[in-house]
Amino acid sequence: MDASNLLGVVLGMAGFGAFVSALVGVLKSVGLVQDGYAQNWVTGLNLLGVIGLYALGLSGKAVDMGAVDANLQTLATFLVAGGQLFVAMGGSKLFYGMVKGVPAIGKSFSE
Repeated sequence: MDASNLLGVVLGMAGFGAFVSALVGVLKSVGLVQDGYAQNWVTGLNLLGVIGLYALGLSGKAVDMGAVDANLQTLATFLVAGGQLFVAMGGSKLFYGMVKGVPAIGKSFSE
């Protein structure tokens, strides 16, 4: 794989970019990536991906990069959906705490 072919593969891998962004978002949510450093993580993971692709190309192994990219896109979708669920659950708990005891919407029938 020469440099021009590698560039074409890298530019066509939107799923990998989505996966990296979703992964960094999850890492931020759990506290492994600090605010202000997400761009560094995204850049570093993208660089590792490009190096990995180039190493794979040099090894001579045939890999369907379209299938790999599609799988990474699916994984990114699951990471984003999981993150949204996590935020929704946390948001619901926060909202419940805010409206607890408010007439009509914060009424509780338990003791």
